[in-house]
Amino acid sequence: MNRAFSALSAASSRASASVGSVAPVAALTLLGVTATDLRSAVIFVLCLVVAIAFHEFAHAIVAHRLGDPTPSRDGRVTLNPLVHADPIGTVALPIMAGLLHAPLFGWGRPVMTQPRFYTRKINMRAGMALVSVAGPLANVLQAIVTLAVLKILMVAGVHNAGLTDVLIIFFSLNLTLAFFNLLPIHPLDGGKILAWMLPARYGHIDDTLARYGWTLLLALMLIPGLLLTLFTPVAIVRDWALRLLA
Repeated sequence: MNRAFSALSAASSRASASVGSVAPVAALTLLGVTATDLRSAVIFVLCLVVAIAFHEFAHAIVAHRLGDPTPSRDGRVTLNPLVHADPIGTVALPIMAGLLHAPLFGWGRPVMTQPRFYTRKINMRAGMALVSVAGPLANVLQAIVTLAVLKILMVAGVHNAGLTDVLIIFFSLNLTLAFFNLLPIHPLDGGKILAWMLPARYGHIDDTLARYGWTLLLALMLIPGLLLTLFTPVAIVRDWALRLLA
């Protein structure tokens, strides 16, 4: 009796484990998610984690060099991607967007900086502009390096479709992040750069953009086709750059 009960319990445990492992697969199948979708989502997230790590590190190191101890105190003057990744914006949402065929987007943990600590050699607005432009510049540099790697692989005769796909995704992602973050909307980097560039008499423009910044960002995300149209220059630059490799 005990042996029969033990055997039944073991069989029941194996069945439960089997059902538990099959359930997520079944759920993804019902949602129309394929293995290709899952692979694309994972690749995008990995590329995003690296791109954001350099982006946020650039913000942190420039603020640190200007005299602000805040990024160093917060442990942000590092290239460790885990420090800069946001669990929701860098991992969860991009994966869900990729699996559900929604537009891929994401963000990292913003670097906190206090302009009052900046060196007095520049004013605080100029300091904020330098810190802000460092992030998109880091993305542009990553895109250039990635393009160079693609060219080297082609010249060396290395033909690996998987690696090429990943590098092209990383290249395109960095171009997109640079362009998007330079939009003159708060809280994006471009908003802080615009605040520095505007003469004092046009300060009300910056105030308006700061007040309605999140509303404008939501509109960009939610209005069908608007974000895609806005990113047309990115697609043109990407296609032009990739044609140069041929």
